[in-house]
Amino acid sequence: MVPSMKKLGLTVLLLFLTAASAGAQTRTKLHVIYPAISGINAPLWYATEQHIFQKYGLDVELIYIPTALQVTRVVLTGESEIAFSGGAPVVSAVLSGADLVFIGGVANVPAFYMMALPEIKSIGDLKGKTVGVTRFGSSTDFALRYLIQKNGFNPDKDLNILQLGGMPELAAALSKRLIVAAPLSAPTHIRARAAGAQPLLDMAKAGVYFPHTAVITRRAYLKTNRETALNFFRGYSEGLQRFTQDRNTAKKIIQKYTRDTAEDIIEATYQYAVDYVVRPPYPNREGIVETLKLSPNAEAKKANPDSFLDASIVKTLDDQGFLRQIGMQK
Repeated sequence: MVPSMKKLGLTVLLLFLTAASAGAQTRTKLHVIYPAISGINAPLWYATEQHIFQKYGLDVELIYIPTALQVTRVVLTGESEIAFSGGAPVVSAVLSGADLVFIGGVANVPAFYMMALPEIKSIGDLKGKTVGVTRFGSSTDFALRYLIQKNGFNPDKDLNILQLGGMPELAAALSKRLIVAAPLSAPTHIRARAAGAQPLLDMAKAGVYFPHTAVITRRAYLKTNRETALNFFRGYSEGLQRFTQDRNTAKKIIQKYTRDTAEDIIEATYQYAVDYVVRPPYPNREGIVETLKLSPNAEAKKANPDSFLDASIVKTLDDQGFLRQIGMQK
């Protein structure tokens, strides 16, 4: 009797493993890039870690590539099907003929804190000083230039701008006084504050729309893989909604990705995401308009902002009642 029971148990186990393997094999593989260790990307981390994408037939692998400029290049090669990216490099690439399109919004305002050394008391004090951005053409670069121009001086003539790589590198440069200011996102701005920098301005409250982070893909990919894109947004949207309601788990996931253990940093990063990540995740036309206004590309003045985005994926989920079903309202 016992041997037969063991045999039965083994058979059931094998059937379970076979079914699990078959389920995994039928899921569509997606390589999804995120461009910064920032709370803006935390809902994406949450959806992946909580296996929410698997509910919708996807096997999502996250890839960290610092700066949006590099992200756009990788997406154009086809090595990443869907990516989170700063908007300015995408607009620039499309103006030059790239096959890219905004299909979702993540943060639709410049969600940076301008952090500066204590002796810098105003934006005007930056004149003639050395400041930092992640990369030229990145969201940090765009936001800095917008701020400087809005305050009446020329970023190319009146500042010395250094490109330093990523958010951690900007914070380190501030702490070593290699630069006097830089646009930072959470949690990096808190590290910079701990090293002596002070918040000069919350740029998200500057009263301007800006594609700080958006979801992008290639139009060619969207045309032939629309259902996959729909499933991605089903998983992301559900993950985003659960993220806002599951603080404890969300904070543990933030800790894993940021490698921070300080409670104040983890809490601030979580709240930053809740405050600035847009729900529902529609792409933002107004941010594209602002980006085109500041673009040095001659084609920008005659470009149609609507040609840069496709809101139909999120709208389909909205029209189908999916967003309402998961508790996400406009």
